[in-house]
Amino acid sequence: MASHTLTAADTAADAVTLRALFEAALDKYAERDAITVDGETATYAELDRRANAVAHGLVERGVEREDRVALLMSNRLEFVIADLALCKAGATRLPLNDMLTAEEFRYMLDDAGAGTVVAGPQFVETVADLAGELPELETVIGVSDGPSLPEGVEAFDALDGSAVDPPQRPVDGDHIQGHYYTGGTTGKPKGVLQTHESMALNQYAHIAELGVSGDETLLLLTPLPHSAGLFLWAGLLTGAHAIIEEEFEPGTALHAIEDHGVTWTFMVPTMIYRLLDHDALDSTDTSSLSTLVYGAAPMTPARLREGIDAFGPVFLQFYGQTEVPNLITTFGKQEHARAVESGPEERLSSAGTVCLTSEVKIVDIQTGEELPPGEEGEILATAPYAMEEYFQRPEKTAETITDGWVHTGDVGKRDEDGYVYLLDRESDVIITGGMNVYSTEVEEAIAGHPDVAEVAVIGVPHDEWGEAVHAVVVADGVGAGEIRSYADERLADYKTPKSVEFVEEIPKTPYGKHDKVALRDRHWADEDRDIA
Repeated sequence: MASHTLTAADTAADAVTLRALFEAALDKYAERDAITVDGETATYAELDRRANAVAHGLVERGVEREDRVALLMSNRLEFVIADLALCKAGATRLPLNDMLTAEEFRYMLDDAGAGTVVAGPQFVETVADLAGELPELETVIGVSDGPSLPEGVEAFDALDGSAVDPPQRPVDGDHIQGHYYTGGTTGKPKGVLQTHESMALNQYAHIAELGVSGDETLLLLTPLPHSAGLFLWAGLLTGAHAIIEEEFEPGTALHAIEDHGVTWTFMVPTMIYRLLDHDALDSTDTSSLSTLVYGAAPMTPARLREGIDAFGPVFLQFYGQTEVPNLITTFGKQEHARAVESGPEERLSSAGTVCLTSEVKIVDIQTGEELPPGEEGEILATAPYAMEEYFQRPEKTAETITDGWVHTGDVGKRDEDGYVYLLDRESDVIITGGMNVYSTEVEEAIAGHPDVAEVAVIGVPHDEWGEAVHAVVVADGVGAGEIRSYADERLADYKTPKSVEFVEEIPKTPYGKHDKVALRDRHWADEDRDIA
């Protein structure tokens, strides 16, 4: 067991930090298995030792406290080690979605002023190529599955030395722990800043609200830079064992549940639908599964009933966003079961009730006045783990946070029993397969085509993905295939329109803006819920 030698002063400073929590947990559960990735299992002691060594390696290479260090890799052991190392070194975590394009990576790295990038094998060349366009980038560290790395890229293995203890660098609760990118109506992602204290409190909430304990075997199938990384943290802080897959495949997921006795997992609805439709479901023993958390998009009531028939009363929904990580409301397992057994039917379409440490109010979009139950308005939320600010965007911060309340940009209502319902997204975010797509970003990409006169992008219902990206275009002499190809060259695959509709004129509001409500109404009129 490692003997950590932080001074008394350092320990006091760490009392309400995420680093202090990890140091205690990694030491407490040293002999337990922590994670299994690609057949390789690491104990808590091994994670601790290797993260300490990498943390010292980062410090030796000039990484200072609160310096932005980007993590750009798919799910693998090195991601977990590097992630913990950043916490130990007091650096600011900058996780990047591995589904984005090189241009999107360039924008975020430049906007954040990242000085160091830790890149996985499939991204080393991309980062090396971008380095010349990033004046603040000094160090590229590459994880390699092969014999060599590009010139100027350091090997991750070279950081994995013999250090036993973490760097002796005090970290306070108000130091910036995470720099997380979201999007907005401008189409340009914004950096959300979170402190060590806020993320420590967020982890307490994850453990309490999502039922994570040291007895769990977690199965994580989604990218660690997103919610799965926060779920992994909750597991590590309680002494659980996490099985991590690089990507989701329904047959592999079912086998993992059976082979490892998985008790807790997270999936977006699209993934759950694929499990329910898979041929191996009936022949797979999933009886160990006690909690199936879903979020990022709702499930349809019909498929929820089907899921409960297949897996039992295991479903737990959460609603949150980057500005208030994951936990604004939850819809618990027993609540799901009661709604299925006795109704009301509408409740299966809710996002649940507020979390123990959060608050919600529904306000009039124009006046900001709080509305009574049943009336529709914008959802405002607050919690101890709400964001500090948007990085270097004081105007956007002021627009988003009012007296400690975060404007979510989501339109909804709350019933007399306190259940919150999402009705639409004021910010026109499209959620497809659990991934956020910002319509203005797609519109800007398509509008660059020389034959496109006008374009509006909306989300339309899709049985598998919840929503699909749909482009409404005014153009001459161009076909749908060409529009999609043009967009595909400029956007990540999940952002590229799945369908294109040509019209002579796009309807407008009285203020001259695209009337997306009118565009969406034709597609959502027969749906139980206007957002999916």
